[in-house]
Formats: sequence, C-alpha cells, structure tokens
Amino acid sequence: MRDATVTVLLVAGTALALFAGLGVLLMREPLDRLHYAGAAVPAVLLVAAAVVVRDSFSLIGGRAIAIAVLALISSPVLTHATARIIHQRGRE
Repeated sequence: MRDATVTVLLVAGTALALFAGLGVLLMREPLDRLHYAGAAVPAVLLVAAAVVVRDSFSLIGGRAIAIAVLALISSPVLTHATARIIHQRGRE
C-alpha cells in the first residue's frame, strides 16, 4: 500500500512538473510563462510528500519538507519580483 501511494505521488508530481515545463516553453509572452512556472510548486509538494511517505520523518523526510516549504514560500515572491521587472521594462 505504501509503495503504491509513493508511486502515485511521484507520477503525479512528475507529470505536473512536465506540464509546467512545457507551458513555460510553449508560451510566447513572459507574463504567461510565469503562470506555468507557478504550477511547478505543487509538483515539488507532491514529490516531497512521496519522500515523506516512503522514508517517514527521518533526516531525508525532514529535508524534503524543508525544500517543499522553501519552494512554497519563495515561489510567489520570485514570481512577483519577476513580473514587476517585466512590467517595468515594458514601460521603458
């Protein structure tokens, strides 16, 4: 049961990361690309959840949680900063 849960979480995270990457590659406008870049955060959360389910709250599980929290916190900030720079350069 645990292996099946880990497999489902990893496949879902990988698929979401691939779709987000394809969205970033295929969009023409930089602001449209940012929407797809933000979709990579749930992929990180799914992979981190798979690591925690497999290895429990060990050293590796703790690091996976730390990376997921870092991605969850930093992604909106980086997206906002990038959009602001794009918007400012568009006015110049």
